[in-house]
Amino acid sequence: MSQTIVIAIIILMFIFDLIVTILNYQHRKQPIPQNVRDVYDQEKYDKWLNYSMETMRFGLITKTFSTLLLIILLLSGAFGWLERLANSWFENPILRNLAFLGVYYLFNMLLGLPFDYYATFVLEEKFGFNKSTRKTFFLDELKNLLLVGVLGGGLVAGLQVPFMMYADRQWLFILTAWIAIAIIMVILFTLNKLFVKLFNKLTPLPEGALRTKIEALAASVGFKVSAISVMDASRRSTKLNAFFSGLGRTREVVLYDTLVEKMSEDEIVSVLAHELGHAVHKDVPKILLQQILMIGAYLALFGLVAGNNALAQAFGLSGAHFGFSLLLFSILISPLDLLLDIPLNFLSRKAEYAADAFSAELADKAAIQGALRILAQENLANLNPHPLYVLLHYSHPPLSERLAAIAQH
Repeated sequence: MSQTIVIAIIILMFIFDLIVTILNYQHRKQPIPQNVRDVYDQEKYDKWLNYSMETMRFGLITKTFSTLLLIILLLSGAFGWLERLANSWFENPILRNLAFLGVYYLFNMLLGLPFDYYATFVLEEKFGFNKSTRKTFFLDELKNLLLVGVLGGGLVAGLQVPFMMYADRQWLFILTAWIAIAIIMVILFTLNKLFVKLFNKLTPLPEGALRTKIEALAASVGFKVSAISVMDASRRSTKLNAFFSGLGRTREVVLYDTLVEKMSEDEIVSVLAHELGHAVHKDVPKILLQQILMIGAYLALFGLVAGNNALAQAFGLSGAHFGFSLLLFSILISPLDLLLDIPLNFLSRKAEYAADAFSAELADKAAIQGALRILAQENLANLNPHPLYVLLHYSHPPLSERLAAIAQH
């Protein structure tokens, strides 16, 4: 019975995601809102249509493959075989668990590598987005593998220790794990720039008008800029972005080199004013707090799955298994994730409106509108997404709604 429920959840979530994706794709035929009709010329619009069609088709292929693979692994008893393999290598339960998850992750990574390669060097390159070399691509994959091995492995081992210690006092496990994960999340956030440097080269922005404007912008709301760097994002993609890193009143600014190339100084300043709006409104700490609270709820639910012998045995394992429970939990939690994403995305979109308004007031209304239009053009944004897709998946409002809100400010 438990096996049937798990498989049913996987299939139902796949079907639901498929329906929403198709609805969103078909919505492209609806009239484009008046205030964004000039964002794309006909050639650019045709390019967007082709890009959206191919990315949707490729996404469906990838999703179908991963879903079928997961179902086959679950029904074939592959996880039971993997448990026995890991047990034959190690006596220590933590090392056994890490070996179990490590083999599974490596297997998935290798199977997913051709899809990632195709997405980067065929799909993204076809539409002019990819600038990454094959050397950079494979080095990034290797770095990701090492990071997952070190950080992910450390986190899993750190969770399993209190789980084993408080096997008969589950509330202590939940509390201990919650505090530990919260601390780790805060540390990882503060070390964000370190991870950026692992994958990218940062060059100080030269002295000049743009640097002066950025420093004056930050100073006008009581922030100090300790560094302004340009990131070599063009090595991988033509897409644009900029962000602040750090906490408190001292921040570092990182600009994509593609952003510096495509936007005017006033538009760049307006984008950073938007990011400063998030800082002034304390949106990042709020999001971090939301995630920490969610982790607490997830840990409570995970405790129910991790201690369930029957659930593990239904898929060929000898009994309750910490590593398998993590995998199973990620499946069982997907319907809850879907429901939670609705209010969380709503709050995120609300924060984006507020940051846009902050930028329009602090910098220039026309500049932030122009910057948003350029971002949409360069990233081939969907100008007319389906409302249901927006409700479920959009953390940022659609462009037409953002421009309308700025105009009314």
